[in-house]
Amino acid sequence: MKTDTKLAAARSFIRSLNILLKFVRLYGLEHTRSAEQFRSAWTDLRTAILEGDQTGLMLGASGSQLILDGAPIETSAAERSFAQLLSAAGLASIHFLPNATKQELARFVQAFPTGNVKASVLADQLRSALENAQGIKINEMRYVAEDAAGSEMRAAASLMVKTLGSDSRQVKAWLNDPQKLLQLIAAAEGSHSGSSENVGGARGGSGASGSSPASSTGSAFGSSQSGAAESVGVQDEEIMGVLRLLSSLGRTAGGKEGLLPGAFEQEISKVSDNSRGLLRQALATLAAQGSAVRSGDPMLLRLAEHLAIRFALDRYEKGDVRVNAVRQLLERMSQEIGSLRQILGAHEEKMADAGMMVESHSDLMDRQFWAAVPESGKRSVLLSPDAWCIPPRNVRQYIEELRRRDDHATSSAILENYATAIGNEDAAARRRASIGLVELAELYGTDRAQALIAAIRITSVQLSLEREDQLQALVTAAFVRLVQEAATRNSYRALLQAIDLLEGIENQRPAFGDTVRPRLGLEKRLPDFIEDAIRSSPTPDGLIDLIERMPQPAVKHLVARFNRVSSRVDSQAVVQVVKAIGQEAMANLRETLLTATPGDAAEVVGLLCRLDPGAAGKYLVSRLRDWPRSAQDRALRLVAASGSEKRGWLLLSVFEQFESMLQPLAADEIGMSSGTTGAERLVRIAAGDLPAGASPLLRIKAIEALGRLQMADAAPVLREILETKKMWRWLNHTEMRISAFHAMCQIDPDWAAGFLPHSGLAEHLEPAPRDGKADTPWFRQRRYSRIKLNTPVPATASFERQTVPLQIRALNLSGGLASAEKHITPGTLVSLRIGSSLRSMHAQAFVRGARAQALSFEFADMDLEERSRLRQFLQENGATVSIARAPEKQVEAHS
Repeated sequence: MKTDTKLAAARSFIRSLNILLKFVRLYGLEHTRSAEQFRSAWTDLRTAILEGDQTGLMLGASGSQLILDGAPIETSAAERSFAQLLSAAGLASIHFLPNATKQELARFVQAFPTGNVKASVLADQLRSALENAQGIKINEMRYVAEDAAGSEMRAAASLMVKTLGSDSRQVKAWLNDPQKLLQLIAAAEGSHSGSSENVGGARGGSGASGSSPASSTGSAFGSSQSGAAESVGVQDEEIMGVLRLLSSLGRTAGGKEGLLPGAFEQEISKVSDNSRGLLRQALATLAAQGSAVRSGDPMLLRLAEHLAIRFALDRYEKGDVRVNAVRQLLERMSQEIGSLRQILGAHEEKMADAGMMVESHSDLMDRQFWAAVPESGKRSVLLSPDAWCIPPRNVRQYIEELRRRDDHATSSAILENYATAIGNEDAAARRRASIGLVELAELYGTDRAQALIAAIRITSVQLSLEREDQLQALVTAAFVRLVQEAATRNSYRALLQAIDLLEGIENQRPAFGDTVRPRLGLEKRLPDFIEDAIRSSPTPDGLIDLIERMPQPAVKHLVARFNRVSSRVDSQAVVQVVKAIGQEAMANLRETLLTATPGDAAEVVGLLCRLDPGAAGKYLVSRLRDWPRSAQDRALRLVAASGSEKRGWLLLSVFEQFESMLQPLAADEIGMSSGTTGAERLVRIAAGDLPAGASPLLRIKAIEALGRLQMADAAPVLREILETKKMWRWLNHTEMRISAFHAMCQIDPDWAAGFLPHSGLAEHLEPAPRDGKADTPWFRQRRYSRIKLNTPVPATASFERQTVPLQIRALNLSGGLASAEKHITPGTLVSLRIGSSLRSMHAQAFVRGARAQALSFEFADMDLEERSRLRQFLQENGATVSIARAPEKQVEAHS
């Protein structure tokens, strides 16, 4: 319940925060409406934190999905927009700690820009605003797209002409042509040094790729570039110098007078010879690509990114830096490239002004670097201890590629290896691995079960060891997300292992373990597990063991499921699951029937009657008399629908315990049970030995039951009822004699055939009671065929000082179907008046199944004269006799 309260409070805070950000954007934080909304948001935040487990509130984002403590939550359109903003800014999650203050929340809100800006600006502003904050932490994560050249660069190139000034046509001609840039560099070098050879080489023809400059430097990055020339040693400062050069060129070219030759020569002269060699080599590589280079991309920007990525890749392949240092190196170089993007990327600003998300510079660099890493390099790093350094989206991209090639063994190995990083000694590694596991949980769910099982085991071990609060919250979120994915994918072995591991954590840290278990949500999914166990053949591996680990809620759901079934097949399937759970389930059923409230105890009667009729009878004898009528009625119907071979014996053993209004219904159910043990009590009732308070209708029901059971010992009593006269009139009522005759047709048909001509009953025998059949697909069967009336008959149902009009559409001697203007709760005892004339018929009836504006009812008591009139009415008004019965819900099977 505490977890549900926290979720509700967290969602309220998210909504308040969304409204607050809009108010601040419109009016500022000092405005009255903003201040009031700020107080509301602060109250919601404190409530969400205090309702939790003292680890705070972790609000994450994955695409357009908001994630609370590792579990996705339902969101509105405004909240999805907020999630997209966080994702585009490179923020994996925001952690609101218990020690968060109002001042920190105010700084957090004010960090959001008032206008449309790039997502990267939001990330920078948040980092700056929360630099020294102790109560609000932001968790950053790198996301990498699929294409190595983003659409943003094409957009920047398309608007570059408008940015560069009046001489834009000539500038575009050389700025987007690597061959002309090679010529200009060579010309600038020749002008600066006075070397006519270089100048002549540069002017040797525009169609060549600049063979003289390219070949004079060799391969700037060794084996990473094409060519076999000897590698030139490249230092960090040299590559940074080249990037600064390109930024300067872009800035100079963007001036009012365009790019002047003197300015170009001056910029070239500022860098070292080795740096100019790097530049020539990169231009030669781009020129060699020919048509593969997109002419719409800004050349300076593409050149700068190419140099940075090739340099980082070369350093990594040579082993100069580890993979976790590559990201730092790329971020350092992206700062220089960022200034060049600001000069050439006017289109990006327009996209941001239009509200479109623009990928950050470092994300673009990271994406392009990963695309440039060869296949062997990707596989190697993802199988190494440094796999946590790779952004989750890169991991996802490579895993999906492996699966398209049906290389599931490698994908499983990579996923297992990535999960091991959550136990790394480095806190930063554990942090990033925890965040990554939340995002990659879906991949673990769609992989083979071994990877998911391994990830859950590794994460739970770290959960038991982690003591740092922020990391503990991240590891918990990863564990919860993996377990929820296992539940979604029906990976029962993984769920079984998760419960085992969680019990170990609860033994070590009971308070903490108690906060984790509700977040897994396994009990909420228990009905789905049970349904899978019932419907599947054979039962999935580990499913029964999983249900056994939650015996009390499992038995509760199984009881409810058993009480809803109507067919023999479904009933047997539920019974098999309960038997598989074992003695703990049986003990729970017995304990509930013995000690629970009447309403709860009645619910388990049917299932216990099926599994242990002796215990059910024993406990009912001691308790049933004290139960209210509604609980007795429910127990009676569940026993009748249980399918137990001893249900008739059980009902007979507690027959005297039932309220007098329910005894006719119990006699009916005994007759349909096909069991004769203890039926002597029915013979005595048929003979007139009625319990206290019983009505004559009970004798008729007992007689019908004896006929269905074909009780030969009842023949003398039935013959006496049929033959006895007083003076010239029959002693017993016609309805009782009709029931006795039908019973004798079952017990001694020859005698009945001989008696019929002088019985005086030939014209009154319809409708006749139906026999119970053992081969039907359901347990409960109608006692009479349902008769459809020629026209609906008006009626009223009175109960608890209320009168509800009815329209009866179908009817028989046991009950009927009607439409009602008002809902009547099933199980309600009502007084029925059938017909609107002075000769209306009256009866007491229980309301059974109730649908929208429709209900069924079952007669509980009726005077014999009224029953005789009802029989005559059915003979005169019945249009169709429905012999076949379609399967119905158990609660609606009545007559």
